[in-house]
Amino acid sequence: MFSIRAIPVLPGAGVALLALVTAACAGRQTAPGPVASADTIRAHVTFLADDALEGRLAGTRGYDIAARYVASEFAQIGLRPAGDAGTAFQRVPLVESVALLPAARLTLRPMDGAAVEFEAGKDFLPEPSLVEAEVQASAPVVFVGFGVSAPDQGHDDLAGIDLTGKVALVFGGAPAKFPPAIRAHHSSRLTKNALLAARGAVGIISLQTPEEQARTPWARLVQQSWRSRMGWVGADGTVNGGLPQLKIRAVINPARAAALFAGAPVTLEQAYAAAAAGTPQAFDLPLVVEQVRKSVIRSRASDNVVAVLEGADPALKGEYVAISAHLDHVGKGAPVGGDAIYNGAFDNAVGIGIMLETARALAALPQRPRRSVLFVAVTAEESGLQGSDFFVQHPTVPRGSIVANINMDMPVAMAPMADVTAFGAEHSSLGAVAERAAKAEGVGLAPDAKPEEVFFVRSDQYSFVRAGIPALYIDQGLTSSDPAVDQKARYETFLKDQYHQPGDDLSLPIHWDSLAMLARLNARIIDEVARTPERPAWNPGNFFGEQFSHQNLPTRELL
Repeated sequence: MFSIRAIPVLPGAGVALLALVTAACAGRQTAPGPVASADTIRAHVTFLADDALEGRLAGTRGYDIAARYVASEFAQIGLRPAGDAGTAFQRVPLVESVALLPAARLTLRPMDGAAVEFEAGKDFLPEPSLVEAEVQASAPVVFVGFGVSAPDQGHDDLAGIDLTGKVALVFGGAPAKFPPAIRAHHSSRLTKNALLAARGAVGIISLQTPEEQARTPWARLVQQSWRSRMGWVGADGTVNGGLPQLKIRAVINPARAAALFAGAPVTLEQAYAAAAAGTPQAFDLPLVVEQVRKSVIRSRASDNVVAVLEGADPALKGEYVAISAHLDHVGKGAPVGGDAIYNGAFDNAVGIGIMLETARALAALPQRPRRSVLFVAVTAEESGLQGSDFFVQHPTVPRGSIVANINMDMPVAMAPMADVTAFGAEHSSLGAVAERAAKAEGVGLAPDAKPEEVFFVRSDQYSFVRAGIPALYIDQGLTSSDPAVDQKARYETFLKDQYHQPGDDLSLPIHWDSLAMLARLNARIIDEVARTPERPAWNPGNFFGEQFSHQNLPTRELL
């Protein structure tokens, strides 16, 4: 383990540059409150998104340097280490797996007709196994629509279907008629894979809907197929997300999907139409699928970085408001325009920079928050929320003492922001806190503008939610206060061209003052939650509150 002192700190990044003004971005006046520096956030992001850190893949030297940097900043702010054995580091044991495309085979064997061979990297992509280096299996196929069982929403694709010993062919996503956050929950691969495995499936073949194809073309999936999967390893050696019963795992090129529906009761286009209408559907397909997949599996380890700002109230300081942000990105990979380093400036060096400046702002308040504030920079988010999931299942403070989570992930601020989005605001009493904080900062609180992206289940707050802890995911809005800058158009371009690409780097037009505003907004939310005697609570009858308040934290599946 590196010494913290051995890592040089970017000049200026370790110095408190707290401005003595209360103007928000673009000259808006804000209520008196926490003070944050855009220049300090810029310094953090400049260091973390530098090529020298090689994309901060969990378990690599670049990530380790980033973790030591964050720990040194926590120490400089005056936070107490809250990781393992008195350090700021919580070691997360990981398994990493990469699929060997040249060795992969997928064959369809119709009941009537000749076998159809699919080519890896062209017709399908094999998913790497976290538990077996080589898997060979065959089984009959059953189509299960979205693979969603949600009787409370009037939808159950699995009603009356026997999945035992079969491969489930499943569309990505969930019915659009569901409320956004419930749609997000049922869209998550964590939910689907665990459900299908529990119903007896021995494999899952995934197929994009036209909506998903528009967002993520097949060519993009192929271009990113070099990426590894990870799962954390329990004390008994069990790999989180391993699900060894799922022998067959693949994603099919939509251009070849019609072959799966040959002889089926409906055509592929009819199945797409039923999915768009939100109609439950499931039926056996007259074919058997055979797959060979090989994976390179190796052990890794990576650190969550954890520190505490101790609360000022003797009666409340044993409770914690947790603020999280993921420190990892996807490392080095397939070159794009000659650049093979996926720097992750917006995703999520920006979120870490905001978290560090939020810590500094809270520590500088005339009166510290009454409850303690737990800062958690997590690893392996990009591999399915592994670091945050490990943390909530192995917390370094009593799990029941964590009263709320505020998460920061990839706020793509490219203009002075007129609004922000607080994912999860409608589910708990934290929503009213976020609304008051936004008003104090002079910005609006906008609803989820892209529910089809199911952001609520795609970042680390979801690990806390699944532990029964009310949470918010604070993100940028899509409205600019400068009519000359189209924030929404810039955001759409980012998702299309830079997200999880080498182009997510410091060449982008990052609006640093807006990031400082988000740090102040975070500090306002955390301070209010920390000084309010009552703990945050799920709203009465809320789906997530009822689903997870008494959750015993079962083994997770990758998102």
